[in-house]
Amino acid sequence: MTRAKPPTQRSEPGLDLYRGLVVVMMFVVHTRRLQPGAQATALEQALRFFMWTEPYVAASFLFIAGVSLALAHERGRSGFLRKALVRAVGLYALAVVLFVPQYGVELPDLVVSPGILSAIALSLAVTALALASASPDRVLPLAALVVLGVTAWLDRRGASVPGLTAGPGGAFPLVAVTALGAWAWRARGRGHATITLVGAVCSLAALALSARWITEHASLYRVHSGQLALLELTRDAPRAPTLFWNHSALGALGLLLPIGVTLSLARAVPKWVPLTPLALLGRHALAAYVVHLGLLGVADLTGLAPQTPAQTWLTVAALTLTCLGGAWLLELRTSGRRRGTPPAGTAAGDTDAARSLRRRT
Repeated sequence: MTRAKPPTQRSEPGLDLYRGLVVVMMFVVHTRRLQPGAQATALEQALRFFMWTEPYVAASFLFIAGVSLALAHERGRSGFLRKALVRAVGLYALAVVLFVPQYGVELPDLVVSPGILSAIALSLAVTALALASASPDRVLPLAALVVLGVTAWLDRRGASVPGLTAGPGGAFPLVAVTALGAWAWRARGRGHATITLVGAVCSLAALALSARWITEHASLYRVHSGQLALLELTRDAPRAPTLFWNHSALGALGLLLPIGVTLSLARAVPKWVPLTPLALLGRHALAAYVVHLGLLGVADLTGLAPQTPAQTWLTVAALTLTCLGGAWLLELRTSGRRRGTPPAGTAAGDTDAARSLRRRT
């Protein structure tokens, strides 16, 4: 008789560790946005390094989401598509709710590009539909090729299209990353080797051609003080351009190299490894995303935003401990019904860039 797994153990602990790592990296990026500029001390240089890795953080979240969908599809196909689409709708609605406090009621972005969660919702929906098709191993890479082809065409034209290349949710290449995550997991070792090789080739090509890894497009939003527009929703104000970054088609493919390496390390983690704080945080990434945004918003409104690199790191530590406490409570609540069954998809976090130039929510 096979002994049942304890509720605190899951069949792929390496994925939880991977997700937990990028959650902490997300905390660093978002907290650094609130800090004014500082001299390049060791602490500040460390913060700038995390800002530089932001495209990897975003792509990793979406790649893991694809892996989670593939796992869910393998373990229970009955009702899989319905659950995944319901989750996608919920994420889109949450993106709309979170858009208003930060940017106000700005159209069309409020509807078509409300935030990174809307990009995640689209990614989950497209990948779930591909997995539920008659030939997912063909449809998944085909969907990725179509998305990257459209992205490359828009990159070449320099087009700003809300929801695709512009606005907080203009992260269309991430749909391809999610689909490739699902395909790589289904293909097991062959899939990991393939995406790593493709990533290596595209990384070398980007370096040789001096190609851009990201693109930037401006959206016109009403000017408001601080990071939140919540207190100024009814005030008429002039509009100013706000830049949002997006992966280029070549940049998204190039990131498959570090993602493939990290995924291989995650899969090497033994399944019997006990639950760790980092893995616990990774299990509840969506909750951590919402909570940390709320806490940073309160800090901004109350004048408690960090002013120095040291204060930024202390804030990151406080956010991590707070979200760990919340994750532990959620684990106690959900452990009785999980029993090793993964969610239909894993929501990621937001990956904003520098406060004044590149933003995404």
